[in-house]
Amino acid sequence: MKTDIISIYASGTGMDKALEISERTGSYMGLDHKAGLRLRLLSEEIIEFMRAFTEDLKGDFWLETEDNKVEIHLKTDIEMDLKTRSELLAVSSSGKNAAAKGFMGKIREMIASATLPDDPETKAMADQALGLMALGSQMGRYAGTYSWSMTSYIASIDKAYDTEPQAQEAKDELEKSIVANLADDVQVSIVNKSVEIIIIKSF
Repeated sequence: MKTDIISIYASGTGMDKALEISERTGSYMGLDHKAGLRLRLLSEEIIEFMRAFTEDLKGDFWLETEDNKVEIHLKTDIEMDLKTRSELLAVSSSGKNAAAKGFMGKIREMIASATLPDDPETKAMADQALGLMALGSQMGRYAGTYSWSMTSYIASIDKAYDTEPQAQEAKDELEKSIVANLADDVQVSIVNKSVEIIIIKSF
C-alpha cells in the first residue's frame, strides 16, 4: 500500500499532516503502541531533515507498506551552490538547529556536498567534505548521480574501527542516533538536484 503524498515545507507547513499519515499507517498495519511510536519517531526524523533548508523548500512525503515492512519516503529538489552550502553548514555548526546535529545532520551535509554543481572546483570540495560518509556510497558521485546506504556505511565503519580514529567517532554517533538504532536501513538517491531519502523498517 502507498499512502497519499503529502507536501511538506521547511517552514513546517504540512508536517503535522505527514505525521497523521504516519500514525494512520501504523494503525493500518496493526502495530501496537510501542511499534507505532517507533514509526512516528522515524517519520519525525525524516521530516525534520527539511528544517535547516530555506523555508520555501518543498518535499513530498509518503509511506509504502508490504506485510510488516514500511518505507518512509521524502523526495525533494535541492538547488545547491557554494553559497547555499556555506549557509547550510553555518546553521549546522551554530547549534541553533538541533536537527542539524548527529547522524541525520551528517546525511544532510553529505547531500549538500553531493548536490553541488559537477565542476572541478566544487567536485573536489564535495569529495573532501563527504569524509567517512563516502564509505556508504554504492555508486559514487558520477555524472550527477549519487547513491548511499546506511547498511553499507555501518559495514565500512566496522571494518575501519580498529585503525581509523574517525571511524570510532562515527560509531559512537551511530549508537546515539534514533534512526540508526530503529531503522533497518536508510537509503539516499540523488540524480542531479532530485534527492530521495528512504527509511526502511520491518516490524
